[in-house]
Amino acid sequence: MSTSSQSHVAAITQTVNALLLRTFALLQTPLSVLTLHRALNSADQALATASHFHRFDLEARAHLYRGHVLRAWGHWRAAHAAYVRAASARGLGFSDTDIRSLTGDCIEMIRFEDEREERLRRAHRAAKQGKEGTKVVRFSDEQRSLAVFQDHNDDNESTRIAEGSREISRR
Repeated sequence: MSTSSQSHVAAITQTVNALLLRTFALLQTPLSVLTLHRALNSADQALATASHFHRFDLEARAHLYRGHVLRAWGHWRAAHAAYVRAASARGLGFSDTDIRSLTGDCIEMIRFEDEREERLRRAHRAAKQGKEGTKVVRFSDEQRSLAVFQDHNDDNESTRIAEGSREISRR
């Protein structure tokens, strides 16, 4: 390799590593939608740079970090796909990474979400169709209030009680 091509390779490696380091740093902060967007953007930029310059060793690491972001976000299918891509092109830097465990966690969460969605669909269908023998109970919002009026014009001070729209007089 010539000196210029070595420096070019080093510059690409440095750029991708800086983007992946930024992704990692963002994942260590309190996670918000904005933070996750930034982390995913950095991982995507690293992936695009590695792919553009045919650095498949760096591309695998970019897929790995992209999977970490998607996993933190709860996008289990996309995270699983990213981890599978990372595993299929393993390069340097994978010695401490248990891809099998990461993909297994994603598959477990995908199953959990699928089961939850199926339960919600069944509940929605049951509510929509109505079950046999189900009775509808309605409660009245009507309230009755008791009002006491004293008539000071009468000599015997009669009291009037009004309930709803009816009036009852006592003397």
